[in-house]
Amino acid sequence: MNDTQALVKLGLASDRAKRASKRLEGEARTLETAVKRALPHLVRRKIPVNAGESAPVLHGEALASLERPFHVTALRIGGHAAALVLDGKAIGHGLDGMLGAGRGEVPTLDPAGLTPAQVALATRVARGLVASFDEALARSGMRVELATEAADAQHGSVLVAATVKIGEGDATGSIVLLVSAAALDVAPDGAPPPSPTPVAATQAAVADVELEVVAELGRVRVSLARIAALRVGDVMRLPLPVDSMARLHVGGRALFSGKPTVKGSQIAVELSRHDP
Repeated sequence: MNDTQALVKLGLASDRAKRASKRLEGEARTLETAVKRALPHLVRRKIPVNAGESAPVLHGEALASLERPFHVTALRIGGHAAALVLDGKAIGHGLDGMLGAGRGEVPTLDPAGLTPAQVALATRVARGLVASFDEALARSGMRVELATEAADAQHGSVLVAATVKIGEGDATGSIVLLVSAAALDVAPDGAPPPSPTPVAATQAAVADVELEVVAELGRVRVSLARIAALRVGDVMRLPLPVDSMARLHVGGRALFSGKPTVKGSQIAVELSRHDP
């Protein structure tokens, strides 16, 4: 082992790595919820979703333990390089939800690599997970963004790996979020680093920016033929109870939930804070 390797190994046991691991492990339930939201067929079929312990790891070691073929999405978290990795079984669960209506028939993929069509579908699954992770972790000050290009800074650096297992038995897949320890580092007392406060001039500059506000009562999947046959006055039933809460999206992000109601002659939504 050379001096550089020795220093990197030492970094895995550093206080920074331990604090970073503890912070990400504290988001275990949040990550589980985010996976279920991105892959709703797991909930419908009662497929187990469990987040394990977070631990410091080297980039190469994290990938070596995963079942091939895996799919890697380059990310940025807190200005640092990160990655989302889906192993072969996790990709299979995603494909089952998209193509098999979530029947639980997880396809077996070629360990040598994904086909172009499988890569395209795995990318869609990964992007959905990234959006869900970003929404769920934003309240903890962690913004998860797609990287414009793959970053080599991950290799040889100390990362923290948070693994979410989906399925059970031989069909168990792994979704791994790899985050730089530097992006997760917290103060010794466990408090997260303070968020920067926008200056008044910046707040004033964006005060008049208009955002689209959408109240979403529910979603339903219908065939193209059914859509083509719709006429004015037709009723499309949603698989939701009448007293279900609506999610209010602002600028594409779910910020509030609300109860549909009536105010005077207007249909309204009574708002409350949205919990991921």
